Amino acid sequence: MALNYSDIGEIVVNEQFHKKVCYDVANNRITAQFDGRGGISKYAVMNKYSVFSAFYSLYSIDGNPLEYMCDKEVRMLGKKQITSFSEKGADIVITQFLDTENNCIYVENKVSAKQDLTFKNVTNFGIDFGSYVQQLLANRLNAGNISKIIGGLMKKNKKRVEECDGMTYIKGEVMGDFYLDIALDGKAFGLESERGFYNQFSYGGQVKAGEIKTFRYVISAGTRSDFTNCNVKTALKNFEKALQNCDTYADGLRCPKPLDSNFMQAYYKSLLNASLSNYKELGKFKGFLAGIVYQFPARTYYRDAYWTVLSVLPVKPELVRNEIITLANGISKKGECPSAVKFNFKNYWGDHYDSPSFFVIMLYDYLVHTKDFSILEEKVKAGKVIDSANLVLKRLMKETDQTGLLVKGGEYNRRDWCDNVFRSTYATYDEALYARALFAMSEIYKVCYGDGIKSKEYADKYDKVVKSINDLLWDDEKGWFVNYCSDKFVEDNLSIDTVVMVLFGLTSEERADRMLKNMQDLLESKNNKEQGAGDFGTLSVYPFYKNTEDIVQKSSLPYYYHNGGDWPYLSCVYAYAKLMRGLDYIYPLTRWFEYNAEKGNYTPIEFFSPIHPDGSMLQAWSSTGAFVLAYSDGDFFTKKLQK
Repeated sequence: MALNYSDIGEIVVNEQFHKKVCYDVANNRITAQFDGRGGISKYAVMNKYSVFSAFYSLYSIDGNPLEYMCDKEVRMLGKKQITSFSEKGADIVITQFLDTENNCIYVENKVSAKQDLTFKNVTNFGIDFGSYVQQLLANRLNAGNISKIIGGLMKKNKKRVEECDGMTYIKGEVMGDFYLDIALDGKAFGLESERGFYNQFSYGGQVKAGEIKTFRYVISAGTRSDFTNCNVKTALKNFEKALQNCDTYADGLRCPKPLDSNFMQAYYKSLLNASLSNYKELGKFKGFLAGIVYQFPARTYYRDAYWTVLSVLPVKPELVRNEIITLANGISKKGECPSAVKFNFKNYWGDHYDSPSFFVIMLYDYLVHTKDFSILEEKVKAGKVIDSANLVLKRLMKETDQTGLLVKGGEYNRRDWCDNVFRSTYATYDEALYARALFAMSEIYKVCYGDGIKSKEYADKYDKVVKSINDLLWDDEKGWFVNYCSDKFVEDNLSIDTVVMVLFGLTSEERADRMLKNMQDLLESKNNKEQGAGDFGTLSVYPFYKNTEDIVQKSSLPYYYHNGGDWPYLSCVYAYAKLMRGLDYIYPLTRWFEYNAEKGNYTPIEFFSPIHPDGSMLQAWSSTGAFVLAYSDGDFFTKKLQK
């Protein structure tokens, strides 16, 4: 495989045709994955279900199948993948893409003939019935939904193929209210059918020597009666408009700061595309999903959203505003913040320790960098947005002790981002976020409301928390803040999430530099020969967790998940801290991206390991590197709130 980057930011792969080159895409309705062979290897409707269990796209010239070992070039950018190859007297270009709004996938085969020939594309697929049934029952277990399933299994639909307006329309009723429709230009054929809907189709035609001819289709699956419905006939008629929409979107993925290489263009565009692709609107729910595996049910996380919106803030601040309001409506009347807010504004996994702080910090950063103070008075469930911010911090204060620090204990000790580790009592990460939130509220009340009393109340608590973190959690012998500790146990490994102490200016310059130097030596894998897994990126902790009773599930294993896996969002946050201190930050910023592209992961990954399975792709908060490039002056967190 040869990997390159074009001058417009495309990721370019040269490979043999049989090798999959999987590329994830998404818009406001769906996620999909193209396989670099003309297939649609994944297709899921947001808050609904996965569509395909398998998908195969086959090509022939004059009745002879494509030579499977031929060479191809695959280009990927934004919501589009282009696969090009030459075979049997023809140059063939397969373009697959999404527009920004509709629940459908667009496919074009462009054939340039060197001699008279007949081109044919035959496609067959399987349906993921299990996903439909599972989501239907998960949303509401009642007689109506059970009836849909039983009726769908029993009914025999008529085979519906229509020819009209120069196109072929294949209408499919899969089961219950699950449809799957295809519109193809010219004459096409439905071949094999399953219970009355076609799961195989064929189209193509003659192409004369010297002629360039296109063969297009649009496919859509969903529910006809709700937001997922798409008229594929209309979509096919608007194919050119949709392609222009896709290209305009990709062209808009521009960094506010100049970038100095094709690689950096591809890096930035890939990351910003990941955050924007995860923005969804479902009624009053408007926010960023964590990634493509977090859409059943659709939900937005406080912590994921915070790191995600940093890349979006300079280009589409209105989406950040929507996210803040959605999160505000997920806060309970007691001021509790769950891990995430679902599409119906119900909480997802209880009362978390980092979520409240992230909400307040996100609000503060938005105010600093937009001066849109009207958001504070927006009406939400708790009254106004400012009331929600005040409520969540008052709630957190109840979890503190005489030191002023948060105390993680009992049933809540897994309730922050590191949810596969029992980090009890004092966790530096949570304490630092809490301190930043106290600072943020003090500034908001002082600058936006002129309320010196409330401002001082929060400022005094901030000073106390910062002092306690530095007095109790700094290990001077090691030169970093401990991961977490209680009166019974201290986990003194170096955890990358403690870098928020530097990010928010919560410790001295001398300590900040010592900690960053130790992170460079121990967490940047190229420098740490002792860890033994080679040069793959930035470890999230080192040494690995020593108390085996504190680690569960994936984090039970070294190099995996929270126990030393590389989390790109944290690698990039660490990179920004190095940038702020004038240190070389490129390795943690980019190595994770290079490493994954080299092994075939072409969109930002959630987490990864050199020896364990990968996390999910097109992950929203892994876009944080785009924030680093957009705010490369290094002053994002030091700018003060001003009217």
